[in-house]
Amino acid sequence: MRNKHVAWPLVVTMLISILFTTAGPAVPVSAAGETNLSLGKAVTASGQSQTYSPSNVNDGNQGTYWESTNQAFPQWIQVDLGANTSIDRIVLKLPSNWESRSQTLSVQGSVNGSTFTSIVDSADYEFSPSGTGNAVTLHFDETNTRYVRLNVTGNTTWPAAQLSEFEIYGSADSPSTPPTGDNISIGKPVTASSSTFTYVASNANDNDIHTYWEGGSNPSSLTLDLGSDHEITSIVLKLNPSAEWGTRTQTIQVLGHNQGSTNFSNLVSAQAYTFNPASGNLVTIPVTATAKRLQLNITSNSGAPAGQIAEFEVYGKPGQNPDLTITGLSWTPSSPLENDQITLQAIVKNIGGVEAPPTTVNFYLNSTLAGTSPVGALAAGASTTVSLQAGTYAAASYSLRAKVDENNQIIEQNKENNSYLHSSPLVIAPVESSDLVGTVQWTPTTPAAGNAVAFTVNLKNQGNKASASGSHAISVALKNPAGSTIQTLNGAYNGTLAAGASTSVTIPGTWTAANGSYTVTTTVAADANEAPVKRENNVSQANLSVDSSRGASMPYTRYDTDDAAQGGGAILKTAPTFDQALTASEASGQSYVALPSNGSNLEWTVRQGEGGAGVTMRYTMPDSSNGMGLNGSLDVYVNGAKKKTIPLSSYYSWQYFSSDHPEDAPGGGRPLFRFDEVHWKMDTPLQPGDKIRIQKSNADNLEYGVDFIEVEPVPAAIARPANSVSVTDLGAVANDGNDDLQAFEAAVQAAASSGKTLYIPEGTFHLGNMWKVGSVGNMINDIKIMGAGIWHTNIQFTNPNAASGGISLRVTGQLDFSHIYLNSNLRSRYNQNAVYKGFMDNFGTNSKIHNVWVEHFECGFWVGDYAHTPAIIADGLIIENSRVRNNLADGVNFAQGTSNSTVRNSSIRNNGDDGLAVWTSNVNGAPAGVNNTFSYNTIENNWRAAAIAFFGGSGHKATHNLIVDTVGGSGIRMNTVFPGYHFQNNTGILFSDTTIIGSGTSKDLYNGERGAIDLEASNNPIRNVTFTNIDIRNTQRSAVQFGYSGGFQNIVFNHINIDGTGLDGITTSRFSTPHPGAAIYTYTGNGSATFNNLTTRNIAHPNLYFIQNGFNLILQ
Repeated sequence: MRNKHVAWPLVVTMLISILFTTAGPAVPVSAAGETNLSLGKAVTASGQSQTYSPSNVNDGNQGTYWESTNQAFPQWIQVDLGANTSIDRIVLKLPSNWESRSQTLSVQGSVNGSTFTSIVDSADYEFSPSGTGNAVTLHFDETNTRYVRLNVTGNTTWPAAQLSEFEIYGSADSPSTPPTGDNISIGKPVTASSSTFTYVASNANDNDIHTYWEGGSNPSSLTLDLGSDHEITSIVLKLNPSAEWGTRTQTIQVLGHNQGSTNFSNLVSAQAYTFNPASGNLVTIPVTATAKRLQLNITSNSGAPAGQIAEFEVYGKPGQNPDLTITGLSWTPSSPLENDQITLQAIVKNIGGVEAPPTTVNFYLNSTLAGTSPVGALAAGASTTVSLQAGTYAAASYSLRAKVDENNQIIEQNKENNSYLHSSPLVIAPVESSDLVGTVQWTPTTPAAGNAVAFTVNLKNQGNKASASGSHAISVALKNPAGSTIQTLNGAYNGTLAAGASTSVTIPGTWTAANGSYTVTTTVAADANEAPVKRENNVSQANLSVDSSRGASMPYTRYDTDDAAQGGGAILKTAPTFDQALTASEASGQSYVALPSNGSNLEWTVRQGEGGAGVTMRYTMPDSSNGMGLNGSLDVYVNGAKKKTIPLSSYYSWQYFSSDHPEDAPGGGRPLFRFDEVHWKMDTPLQPGDKIRIQKSNADNLEYGVDFIEVEPVPAAIARPANSVSVTDLGAVANDGNDDLQAFEAAVQAAASSGKTLYIPEGTFHLGNMWKVGSVGNMINDIKIMGAGIWHTNIQFTNPNAASGGISLRVTGQLDFSHIYLNSNLRSRYNQNAVYKGFMDNFGTNSKIHNVWVEHFECGFWVGDYAHTPAIIADGLIIENSRVRNNLADGVNFAQGTSNSTVRNSSIRNNGDDGLAVWTSNVNGAPAGVNNTFSYNTIENNWRAAAIAFFGGSGHKATHNLIVDTVGGSGIRMNTVFPGYHFQNNTGILFSDTTIIGSGTSKDLYNGERGAIDLEASNNPIRNVTFTNIDIRNTQRSAVQFGYSGGFQNIVFNHINIDGTGLDGITTSRFSTPHPGAAIYTYTGNGSATFNNLTTRNIAHPNLYFIQNGFNLILQ
């Protein structure tokens, strides 16, 4: 809490303290020379209907209103003036264009919010649009009160209380001339030169006095964009009027510019303004100017280190500009069928004061863009009709909306009236037709290399007419990531298929599975009874992955430093003993090539059967002195010709450890996370035999290092699917650098409400804060979100602050999320309070997240609900065919009861905590997670904790994984350190068919040793765990390590092969007497373990095993 931000208590309803009152009939409203004391004050009410919020009654806008709960009189609404205030008049308003009505009203007051007395007795008051502008005035003797409550017991026109403005007048230490017009700043874009914690710029015009902006340091500025020229009359600046905010003085200058300029000029010279809670904690600055953008420049604040503004209100009216609006929509034919060509028409009018230049109209059917039509220049007052040939649409009922100048090509007086929704839906009737759709399945469902894979197709007629008789051909084609067809199998269904019926068709032949990822395309021949409009869904696709024996099957191939030719002064750097002082300790195989000077390079020849346009490079470069990283570049040559310059940065990398909480700047301790990655598309795909060279040519003084490159084919972009909503339909624009968050969240609602797929097309979309897919109060049931592919659709979160990026999922049903690359600007764990995961919160049931690339977040995935009690668990989640890399903490963590969930066939690389983990936390009443699986994953270059970790629960499996180069940590770990459930109820956990290379350490973050497999029973036993077919090679210290006194029960190792321990050469120990790396090491005397068929070689410890007395090691 800083200087002081507190939430006002909700006001309770009781009556006390009789106040003398007089009330009379409604009279014309006149507030000249007085201040409306209710503006910006806290408002509460007995209830509200839909979106008609109590806050509308003091927003200065007569067009917005509060409406109480319907059919539930009596109702009340209340204003908290913040302090005892002398008042003598209340003005009540309804929207000026509403029909006449009477409401039965009374007024009460209170000094403490709990005991109320009468100010105005109950009476009927008429609101009439004629004469008084739908306003009534209540006069009464001057009285002191803080809380002013309006009670409503009747309304002749609507079964609820209704009010648009609740104005309160009296004496207060405030300017004598109130602002004229509406507050035109609400919801407009606002930015700041800096901000502190969560006190961001957008708080300054959210119409909530309890939130505020605070700058990072002085001078600090706040800039508001009104969108177009406005005739400004005054600015009102507010802080929370609570007495807990002390009086303060801020020195403020007002600057601005009009829409014809981008340069700010002085409007009101800098002067000191006093904010005093006793007088409302606000100041009014008279301004006479025409401006599009306004800026507050604050150079001092007696109450804080930088500027503070809760509400930045601006009063005035729109300047002279065009004002386009749509006055009507229609379509032909009037009653269309789904095979009819539909024409949409919109009437566009310019109601502004000057001519509007040419622009466009976008037509939407059910929030999906149907097309765009041009609009010529329109004189002031003129109108025109534009048409769109929309084509054919499937049978359904569609809402029809048109938006003029949606791309904001024209500066207008008002952009809020550019959209028009037709009052009636466009109903398209079905055509009489069959409609054949094929859905493919295969056995085995998870094939391994060499399996004979058989295919069946479920053929369904989802039309309203039976199919024709005879043969209906069906083909199943397998394509590799490059799009080449591997094999085609053909089958057929013979006979008539009734409307609504389905049948299973066995496709003759099999395909011999090979490692890799494939697209299975199913094509059903057009039926004679199938109208052309019904044939678009005759082709469908599914993804099929064939897992390698251990590790992930990925479409790329690696070119390591061992494969490269070095030139121009390039230097091979190594760390054969895993010395963490050397950057090479974090490289793959503990070696990389340094490029210290111009011309230094390394070059590879593309191998036969490999190549492609996609290249990923793992690199290192120095940090800056302030920890914010340096920028640089390396060049790419192909066959001797320069093809690209690749920008590089160390912004994301380099963390410093003197404990288990990292620092972000040098001087904070031992450096880790010294490598990062960058990927790019070549203009021409690399072919076998091509030579690709990475070279330093920029003449800077930085030394770069290259660990490896990976080359892969880049599949064609995935086209927008049928029955989908695109984020561009809702206003998102790729590659423009502007914040698309509002459009993304609107697109989520449009897709979820219509049952459509949400599509994110090619390009980079910038999101300025956390993307909320649903909310705690408005969870989404089922939704599918997909992009054009990880090489085509890029979502970039731009805000580096805590809790200001990543995707918050609030899904109760099934989510399908795929084919998207995610990146962020986060570079700090914020002392483990970043709350900035790639994906987090509620993942639903039987959801699937696949083919995504997630890097530079706090964690890739944190699967856990902390918003509900009891916590809503994720069940049946599958994460597959994905890349989770270069994150500050965990790659994937199944927490808070996550069960029956899987991570498979994914690359988990260079993460700063456990790569894959199950943490059976019990926050908010979460149950223990059970039956989770990690299979066929490659986990590499973890620089902390472990590649795979289980901390509790039962029934988990980790199988067929490849673990490589976990500097500073283990390959596999289990412990009972963390709070939550442990292994008390475990009936069996399995690790099998896994290879662990270059793992374990003598120098974890506590300067202690960790085994390649590390079992730590700190608080209670680890029990009922089986390890089968595990190969442990080139271990830094000991291969298998048991520790602490909690105990080990029924721990069984079968067919374990250990080759090489003690490669770091360290013998000092945190836990025992000095010793070199052993095959098996225990520093506990409590427990036992059984090893069946153990094979060892190249063990540093002369006795092979280093076992503490009391521990029962059984070798069989």
